[in-house]
Amino acid sequence: MRPTLRLPLTAVVLSLVSSVPLTATAADTRTQIVNAANGEVGQGETPPGSNCNPYGACESWCAHFATWTWRKAGSDIPNYGFTGDIYTWGQRKGRAHSGNTGMKPGDIVLYGTGPQNTSTSLHTGVVVATGNGKITTVEGNSHDKVQKLGPFDPKHAKNAGRPGNIYGWVSAQ
Repeated sequence: MRPTLRLPLTAVVLSLVSSVPLTATAADTRTQIVNAANGEVGQGETPPGSNCNPYGACESWCAHFATWTWRKAGSDIPNYGFTGDIYTWGQRKGRAHSGNTGMKPGDIVLYGTGPQNTSTSLHTGVVVATGNGKITTVEGNSHDKVQKLGPFDPKHAKNAGRPGNIYGWVSAQ
């Protein structure tokens, strides 16, 4: 009768597997971002109208909120107060896209005409759903609170009541 190596081999394999760091898949990261954003719907400023919020400094805070959702999912994105900085960060990371199509849940959309300054980069939101050519976003500092908006056609965001059309987006992965 031959000795069996199953138990010792299993122990070796398990010890090797347990020492390999596990990373979240793209789908897991996107789900975590969407869940973080959806979980904040209704959160407002304290006191109302003050721009004081739980995501960053007492200032316009849509970018603070969007980057907060990503950090909740483990992203290394800084806590930006200016929306254009999100796009610039995405360019450095190879994740920024110009235009208004191709977004997936978890991505950040940017409204206006470009990332140059506060007159051109107006607002931002987190995509929480896509389908039938439309997106749904959760946006901080939308009428002084976190709001879910949509679904709307991203090619005509301004016509859907957003502060401008989408000039670009940054992929969560």
